[in-house]
Amino acid sequence: MYVAGFTNGGVSGGLYKIAKYWKNGATVNLTNGLMYDAEATSITTIGADIYVAGIEKNAAGNTIAKYWKNGTPVNLTDGTRNAAATSIAVSGTDVYVAGYELNNTYNYVAKYWKNGIPVNFTDGSKVAISTFVVIGN
Repeated sequence: MYVAGFTNGGVSGGLYKIAKYWKNGATVNLTNGLMYDAEATSITTIGADIYVAGIEKNAAGNTIAKYWKNGTPVNLTDGTRNAAATSIAVSGTDVYVAGYELNNTYNYVAKYWKNGIPVNFTDGSKVAISTFVVIGN
C-alpha cells in the first residue's frame, strides 16, 4: 500500500513541509524540509517504479508543479507562476500529470502534462483546476 502526503518540520528541526510517501507504513521522504515547503498529492506504481505528483515552493515563493520518479524530481513548470501537480498516471512509457498553473491575469488554467508537455483544458478567462487523471480504455 502506498500513500502520498506531507508532514511539517524538516530534518533537524527544519521549518518546512516535507513531501513524502508511505509504503506499507514505512516513510520515504522526497524533500528534506530545510529550504522550501513541498507536498506530495498523488502516487502510482508501475512495476518497481514509483511516481509521485506534487508541488514544491521555490525561492520566489511560487509553487512548482512536479513529480518524482523513484525519488528523482522532474519539474513540470519553471516556477515563475504558481502551479501544482494534483494527480499522476502512467501508461507504458507515458507519464500523465493533472494540475493547474496561474496565468497572467490571476486565474488558474486547468491542464495536464504528457511526458512533461503541457496541454491546457481552459483559456484562463475563469479559474479552473484539474484534480485527477486516470488512463482508461
